Amino acid sequence: MTAVQRTDLESLATALLERVDGLVESNAKLQSEVHSLQADLQAAQARLDRHGALARLGEMAAGIAHEIRNPLAGLRLYAQALHEDLQAMPESQTLVDKQLAAVDAMESIVRDVLAFAREEKINPQPCLVADLMQLVRTRCEPLAEKFDVTLCFGEVPAELEAHVESELVVSALCNLIRNAAEALRDTGTTSGLVQIEAGSDELPILHRDGRLLARPAVRFRVKDNGPGIPADRADRIFNPFYTTRPSGTGLGLAIVHKFILAHQGDVRLLSDGAEADASGAIFEVRLPVSGGEES
Repeated sequence: MTAVQRTDLESLATALLERVDGLVESNAKLQSEVHSLQADLQAAQARLDRHGALARLGEMAAGIAHEIRNPLAGLRLYAQALHEDLQAMPESQTLVDKQLAAVDAMESIVRDVLAFAREEKINPQPCLVADLMQLVRTRCEPLAEKFDVTLCFGEVPAELEAHVESELVVSALCNLIRNAAEALRDTGTTSGLVQIEAGSDELPILHRDGRLLARPAVRFRVKDNGPGIPADRADRIFNPFYTTRPSGTGLGLAIVHKFILAHQGDVRLLSDGAEADASGAIFEVRLPVSGGEES
C-alpha cells in the first residue's frame, strides 16, 4: 500500500469515526427529547384526568353543601333568638356566642365548598401581566400587613400579555400568597418573605387528536422563605379537603387548581432540584398566552 493510499484510508476512517460520534450524539439527544415528550404527555393527560375527577367530586360536594345550608340557617336564627332571650344571663349568652361562632365556621366551609363546586365558565380577555400583578399587589398588601410578611414583586416585561379571566387569575395568585403567609405564621418564621414574579414560558397541551402541542405561556411563581413542604405531602396538597392546619377547609389550593385548569393551565409545586431552593416553597402557575384550544 502506497503512502497516498494509506493517507486516504486514514482520512476515511477518521471521517467515519466522526460520523459515528455524530450519530451517537444525535441519538442521545433524540432519546432525551422522547423522554421529555413522554413526561409532558403524561402531565397533560394527568391534568385532563384530574379535571374530570374534580368535576365529579364538585357535583357531590355541592349537593351536600346545599343540604347543610338550610339547617345552618335555622340554627343561626334559633341561636340569635336565644341570645336575645338571655340578656339577663351573660354567662349563658357567652355559650350562645360560641354556638354562633361555630355556625359562622360551618357557613364558611359551605361557602368554600360551593365555590369549589361551581362550574367556571370563563371569558378570557387579553390583558397586560403587569396590570394583573398590580391588582395582586393592591389586594395582598393588607394581607401581608396582617400576617407581618414582606411582599416582593419582580419586574415584569411591559409588553408581556396573557389571555385570561382576570378576576380568577388574580384570586388564584392571592390565594397562593395567602397560603404562603399563613404557612410562615404557623411555622414561626421570622422576617417572612413572599416573592412573586412573572415571565414567559411554554406549556404542553394535549390536542383532541392526541397531538402534544407546546404553546407559549405566561409563568407566575410564588415563593416563600419558610421551611418548605415535606415530600410526603407534596403530592396531596391540591387534593380537596386536605389540610395540615387545625382550622380551614383544605380547599384553598384545590380552588386555585380549579381556576387554573379552567384556563387549560397548570399549577404545581416545584420539587427540590435545579428549579427550587433548599428552603421555602415555590408554586408555579403556567397559563396559555392565546387562550382556547389549538386547532
